[in-house]
Parts: sequence; C-alpha cells; structure tokens
Amino acid sequence: MKSGSGPLVDWRHPRPASDFQALTIFRFPFFLENLMVLCLYSFMFFMACLWSSLPNLMGIGSVSFWLICITLFFNYGFVIVDHTSRGFQRVPKLSGELVFPTHDSRLFTITGLTLCYCAFNSPGWDEPSRPLRLIITFFTYPLLFSLGSVHRHFTELLNPVRLLKSIIVFTASRHSPVFYLLQLVTGALLYFDIQTFGEISTWHVTWQIPVTLTLLFLTFRALGVLINAKGPKLGIPVLQNEDTHIASLERAAEIRLSQFVIQLHRLTRVHEYRKAFDLIQVFQKENHNNLDEPLYARLCEWDDKRLAAMLGANRAERLLRDGEAERALKIFRDSYDMDPIKFAFSSGTSSLLFCNVAKDRASQERLFKYLQRFDQTFPNHPSLPAAMLQLATLALDRFSEPKIAREALTKVATYSPVITQSQEYRRLMALCSA
Repeated sequence: MKSGSGPLVDWRHPRPASDFQALTIFRFPFFLENLMVLCLYSFMFFMACLWSSLPNLMGIGSVSFWLICITLFFNYGFVIVDHTSRGFQRVPKLSGELVFPTHDSRLFTITGLTLCYCAFNSPGWDEPSRPLRLIITFFTYPLLFSLGSVHRHFTELLNPVRLLKSIIVFTASRHSPVFYLLQLVTGALLYFDIQTFGEISTWHVTWQIPVTLTLLFLTFRALGVLINAKGPKLGIPVLQNEDTHIASLERAAEIRLSQFVIQLHRLTRVHEYRKAFDLIQVFQKENHNNLDEPLYARLCEWDDKRLAAMLGANRAERLLRDGEAERALKIFRDSYDMDPIKFAFSSGTSSLLFCNVAKDRASQERLFKYLQRFDQTFPNHPSLPAAMLQLATLALDRFSEPKIAREALTKVATYSPVITQSQEYRRLMALCSA
C-alpha cells in the first residue's frame, strides 16, 4: 500500500485516527470498498468451485488455486482484525502488502490448529467418545481460533496464565455475545459447505459463497471490535478505543481549562471581575456547563475568592433548577462565605426560591444576611415586597432581630400597600410591637 509516490507504509503500525468513531459490525461488509473486496473473493472462490467440478481428474489442478484463494482471504481477514482492533472504522484498500504479509505466521497457526482438531474428531478414534469430542471441539476451537488470530506468535498460546486471562477477558466483554453468535452461525455454515461440497448445484454456489464470505468478514470484524474494547487488558496495543478517546477528551478539556484559568487570573489581578465573569458565561455555553465543577474548584484555590463566589452563585442556581437542592445549598453557603459582597444571584426570584428550600439554620443565616442587601441588588424587582416580607419573617422567627424586621416591614408597606392587609404582615407587625 503506497501513499502517493512515497515509500511503502507498514500497515501494522498505521497512523492514529484523528477522532474516534464507534466501530460498526453489521454495516462493515456494506462499505463500498468492502463490497468490492467481497465480490472479488466471491468470484475467485466461484471459479475455484467450477474448476474443481471438472470431470476426468481435471479438477485436481484446482488445489493450488484453492490454496491461493484461502491464503489471500484469511490474510485479509487478519488485516480486518488488526486495523479494527486499533480503532479504525475502515481498513486499508486491498494490496499485495496486505494479503501477503512477510512476517505473519498466524495463517500457519490457524491451519495447524484446524488440522489438529480434524485429527481429534476423525472416525479412527474410539467411536463412542466421538460425541464428547465434538462437544469439546464446539466450545474450544472457536476460542482458540480467536486467540490464534489475535496473537502473532504461537508460543503465546502456550502460556496457561495468558490463555486463562484471555478467555476471561473475551468472555466478559459486552461484545462477546455478538462475536460468539457470529462464530456459531459462520461455523455451522462452513460445516454445511464442506459436507455438501460438490453435491449442490451451481445456482446454490452463486449465493452460498457470498453469504459465507460475508459472515466471515463479520466474524473477523466482531473479533476486532472485541479486541479494541479489551486490548489493554489482553496486552495488545490499541491506538484508540472508547476508553482512550474519553481519556483524550478529558486531557484536552484539562488543557483548555488551564489556559482559560490563566486568562481569568490576568483579569482578576487588575480587578476586572465583571469582565472575567462574562468570559466564564461564554465558556460555560461553549462547554455546555461540563467544566463548571473543575473550574469552580480551581477558583476556590485562589487567595482572591471573589470570582469563585460569583461562579458559586451561578452554580447554586443551576443546581436548584435541576432539583439538587442539597448540593445547591452547600455551594451557596460556601460561596457566600468566600465573599458576601461579590456573591449575588442572577435574579431576585432565585433568592426567594432558596428561601423556600432552606430549612437548616446555616443556610437561613446566610440568606438572612443576603436579603438585607436585596433592595440594593435588585432595586426594581417586582418581588421586592415579598423578599422584604421574607426578611422580616427570618428576623423575627429565627434570629430575634426586631429592628431589622421593622425596617423590612416599612419597605413592604412602601412598595406594596396591598400586602399590609395580609395575615402574615399583621402577624409580623404584632411581633414587632410586642
């Protein structure tokens, strides 16, 4: 496989993909390039079948062609396994370097393994034990075939610890059921093909060969997907899979966050807190609020915590809207303590919502202090009378501050005379006069 006019590229060490895509299994044979490869191999095997069916011993000459077809196909099957296991959605185009790898002994390993199992199940053995041997073959051959496809050296299969570990990893993967099901269907079809070889019509051969090759493609693809997901645990190098992709995204986010924090630090050094917070809001939209928690943790580590208090108010509001009242109240308390002056909710309505959910004394104490600045923070807010009434309620019922309560009730009467007729207002006025 060549790139332009450059040197031959080693297909076993391809360049990493720029971005990870979830590897597909059942769509894989229907990619255009794979359909073309399947058509080519189908034609080759069809010609081999026709050649072998010639009369008067003329079909004997097809043996060498059969070997070429099988060698080419299974070598390309290993190409599918290799590139899929590394995380590539598509495999390289067909070329001599791909189908005739110069130092890949897996085909010989698989061939030797297959011959051993054929001898193990031959009729020459004790006939009563043949059903047991077939059962053993049914469960062990597919697994050893898979491990032989994964490992380049046969000696790796002789390590019992590695073999046991591979069996456990293969079985525990969420992709295993699909892989084993494809193996079962493909194996059954191959067994039928071998048993009926030379006995079926040409018409059956025309559809039987493409179906068999497609199932083999799917099986190799499913094996590659399984290895891609569990490669690190099997000791097999993987360029990128779902886990490594998530890790790379997290590293990229960490770098992006660090650069943004440096930018914020420059602004806070010259006391540009509002400009810094505006940048934070833009940053939140760009990252869909996914980096708010680590950003808040970074800002909490600064000596100057004013910006952390501003972000804390923003986070507390959003958590309360999402129904996480306990977390919202904790961040509210922590953020308010960082800088009571800079701390401010985005709206007066949020202040009243926190008053409704705050049942603990610590949160109510901070809300009591915060509401005393409500008319300065939101001078024209329509809920200003309700906020002053809430302040008076806390002052009298929780903190024994009748002076603050009287001032709040005076503001209530000024801003909304209608509320003075309410039962709650009269109760609070009575407590102030007591």
